[in-house]
Amino acid sequence: MANCNVCGTFVQEGVTTCPNCGSPIAGAVAAQAAQAVDTAAQTVDQTATQAAQTVEGAVNTTAAQAAPAASSAPAFIGSMGAVSGSMDAKNGKKLDAIAAGLDGKDYTANYTAKDKEDNKLFAILAYFGILCLIPLFAAKESPYAKFHTNQGLLLLIIEASLGVCSIVFSFIPFVKSLIAPILLSCLLIFSATMFIYGLLNACQDRAKELPGIGGIRIIK
Repeated sequence: MANCNVCGTFVQEGVTTCPNCGSPIAGAVAAQAAQAVDTAAQTVDQTATQAAQTVEGAVNTTAAQAAPAASSAPAFIGSMGAVSGSMDAKNGKKLDAIAAGLDGKDYTANYTAKDKEDNKLFAILAYFGILCLIPLFAAKESPYAKFHTNQGLLLLIIEASLGVCSIVFSFIPFVKSLIAPILLSCLLIFSATMFIYGLLNACQDRAKELPGIGGIRIIK
C-alpha cells in the first residue's frame, strides 16, 4: 500500500496515479523509471555483445584469407633468390669469357726451362722501351728472349704511334683542348697496363702475349 502525496488517499501497489485526485504516485513512478533503466542497460549489453561477435568474426575471416598469401610468400622469395642466383652465375660466366678473351695466349710450354732461366734478364729488358734492342741483338738465338723482344718492340711501336698522333692533335685548333688530352691519358693508361703485364710475365718465366696486340709478329 502507498499514500498519495497530495490527498493522502491509500492506493494499491503498482498504481501510478491516485484514483481520487489523479496525482502521480512518487514511489510507483520511481520504480517504473528504474525498470526502464534496467531494460535499456540490458539492450546496450546485448548490442555490445553482438558487435564484439561481429568484429571477431570479421578478424578471423581476414586472418584466414591472409594465411594462404603469407604461406606462399617464402616460396615466392625462394624462387626470386633462385632466379637471382642463376643470373649471377650467367653473368659470372660472361665475365670469365670476356677476361679469357682479353688475356693473351700462353706459350710458356713451348720454351725450355734452361732457355727461360738463362735469358730471363733479356726478357725483362724487352719491356723497357728502347732497351728492347738489347735482347734483339744480344739474345737473338734464344726463342724465349725473342718472344719477349717481339712483345716489347710491338708495344714500343704502338706507344710511339699514339704519341705522334697526340702531338699532331695538339697543334689543331679547337681539337687540342679536347682530343689531345684524352688521347694522352689513354696512351698513359695503355702503356702502364701493358708494361706491367709483360714485365710480370717475364719475371715469372712465362711467355704470354700482351692482351689484344700480342698476336702480331714483328720478329719471326
